[in-house]
Amino acid sequence: MNSGYRTLTSPSLRHGDEPYKRPVVSIRSRACDWCRRRKTRCDGPRKAGNICTNCLQNKKACTYVEASTPRGPPKSYVTGLEDKLEKMEDLLQRLRPGQDFSAELGPPIIRDSWKDPEPSYETSRSQSLSPSKLAPYLDQNMSIRMSSHLKIPFSSSSSRASSIHHRPRQDPATGSVGSSSSQSDSSDVDELVDNFEKGMQRLTLRSGRSQTQGDGPYDRFHGQSSYIKLVDATRKLRHAHIMAQKDVLSNSSDSNASTTSPSPEIPNALRRLEYWRTPKWELVYEGLHVDSPKLLNSVLGQFPDPNLAEELIKHYFLHVNPQLCLLNKKIFYRQWREHLHERDIWFCALLMCIFALGSRWSNDPRVLFPDHTKLGSHGLDWTKAGWDYFNVAIYIHRARRSLLCTATLFEVQTFSLLAWFLRGTPDYAAGGILVTVGIRKAQDVGAHRKAVYKPFPTVDEELWKRAFWLLIILDRTGSANLGRPCSLGEEDYDLDLPLEVDDEYWETDGPTSAFKQPNRLPSRVAAFNAWIGITQIVGFTLRTLYALDSKKILLGHQTLPGPEILVNQLNAALDEWLEFVPEHLQWPVSNDDPIFSNQSASLHLSYHFAFILIYRTFIPFSQILPEAIRGVRIPRSSQKHSSLSTPALPICVNSAKTCARVIEEQMLRGFSNVAFLITMCNVCTAVLIVHLWDLKAKEMKEHSAPAEDVKPQYALAIQSTKEDIDIFLNALEWAKPRYPSVAQIL
Repeated sequence: MNSGYRTLTSPSLRHGDEPYKRPVVSIRSRACDWCRRRKTRCDGPRKAGNICTNCLQNKKACTYVEASTPRGPPKSYVTGLEDKLEKMEDLLQRLRPGQDFSAELGPPIIRDSWKDPEPSYETSRSQSLSPSKLAPYLDQNMSIRMSSHLKIPFSSSSSRASSIHHRPRQDPATGSVGSSSSQSDSSDVDELVDNFEKGMQRLTLRSGRSQTQGDGPYDRFHGQSSYIKLVDATRKLRHAHIMAQKDVLSNSSDSNASTTSPSPEIPNALRRLEYWRTPKWELVYEGLHVDSPKLLNSVLGQFPDPNLAEELIKHYFLHVNPQLCLLNKKIFYRQWREHLHERDIWFCALLMCIFALGSRWSNDPRVLFPDHTKLGSHGLDWTKAGWDYFNVAIYIHRARRSLLCTATLFEVQTFSLLAWFLRGTPDYAAGGILVTVGIRKAQDVGAHRKAVYKPFPTVDEELWKRAFWLLIILDRTGSANLGRPCSLGEEDYDLDLPLEVDDEYWETDGPTSAFKQPNRLPSRVAAFNAWIGITQIVGFTLRTLYALDSKKILLGHQTLPGPEILVNQLNAALDEWLEFVPEHLQWPVSNDDPIFSNQSASLHLSYHFAFILIYRTFIPFSQILPEAIRGVRIPRSSQKHSSLSTPALPICVNSAKTCARVIEEQMLRGFSNVAFLITMCNVCTAVLIVHLWDLKAKEMKEHSAPAEDVKPQYALAIQSTKEDIDIFLNALEWAKPRYPSVAQIL
């Protein structure tokens, strides 16, 4: 033995034929080997002969042979470097989109791939272990801090750094991102188990780029009830058993010798790749084969002429996007001018949706089918405008269907636009199916969870938030129109609202000024957030007042209250919502901005739509009929038996008349939200017609009463109601040439 070193020749520590030399450490103010492994307080350096109390009580050899393993840099430092590297890679991709820098920078490295745990030791004999012996190796919060995101590599090749944006996990207790190094010493055993868990908890969001063969891994979100939690638990227990067996062997060695030697290291069994790679036939089925460029070329061949494409995009951002707030205009135009559609099939699908929606505002005959460009007895059929582009987008979804691959941002965005195009058509019910599929696709990548987003905003994450919230809005409003339950409840997501920052302030020259709205400048996104708030009230109304079986509804630990209490709560929520509407969105509008005026009109129509939705279920239709035919059954299955202290019909009529004033004034400026205009015209007209028949019934009752001087007190009310109905009918006539659903009504 050389001075200052102890030579160990254990097979697990040999490297080739050279023995490994471990330095002998000082015993001054350090724990003995037994106490270090047990993580207990050691008083050996203060005892005679440096033999601690624990070793004396357990009859163990109190040795100071094992050296303290030097710890690496803090985890927060490593996480910060990873985040900085990903920002640089993302910036490089924005500057040079589609460029592969693997030759210069080397192959990409998947975050936390080095943390995959592999068993270092395997016991040479079987020995049962009680749960108490496993306790030192198990995480105290193992049942809570399980993985919530599973990485499934579909191919052996690594993914491009730009295709998957990794998000550091957010600690639920502190709200901080990443993890810092522990203040206390930790053993290799704890690091092994802890790193496996944290490596699994890295949540990600897919970027807008499409998924191609070899781009894996494909990340999927797994919630609290997922069986992946059970897989984590079994792996933790497995590692705990291995480490406990190691200590059992070490203890046996301690009792027979004065020095300890670790158990032999058995190489870890390799994964069988046939179970961890996607078979080729599945890739062919998924459409990820060599024929994909053929699909892209066929879609590019159906693009409109460049001048027409520019016009349709302009119409979309003038009339549609200010209401939906789905896309960032500045970023989209950059992607369009960089010809991203020539490389990304899902960006092509998004463009086709934009062309379809912009066609409804274009007077160019090229937006029609070739068979409808010929003049007929009624001229051109403009209800067919944009349908060819819509069909191409649907065809892309069919050709690129994927049961195994997660969705990209562009793909999720198309579901909202496809559903929005179907509103105002006879196939509007199919739009609800598209919205539901889009919501499930967004859930698949974890876009509904706050934990997948960084604490500071990024472009991709803000676009993801807008896409998800728009799907929620369309789900709630579409469910109200169709009389169906919402696809997603309030308790199923915890996502923050989009930032009220206009598109031009997302990317600035300095990072400190990015995503900051100038003071006293109203944001165009404020209306979108207000829209989310009013649809939340609509969704709660559907879940309570329109529930099929109200006895099964639980609100917290209490059952559903009575209709009177529910209506009062909903009224209070509507009053609170109206109070917090920004000043620039109040009605009537105080400025001439066409975007703000359209947003304000849409919001206040939504406000009165919610009022009508709340009260119309309590309208006593049987009392509106003349007394002679009161026994006739009114087919109204949704009518509630409980009556309110406040008459329901006058409230609905007042909201309908207010909507008539809003529509009449906004039609003079130009109404962009035509799909919602059609819905409100139908709802308000129906309410006013019911009111009209109520007035007729009361007028008949008055004339039948014996009186010498009968004055037609209801004549003026009937005339005013007819004038309001004419406003809605005129608005429908205006929308009729472009929206086929109106043609079926009028």
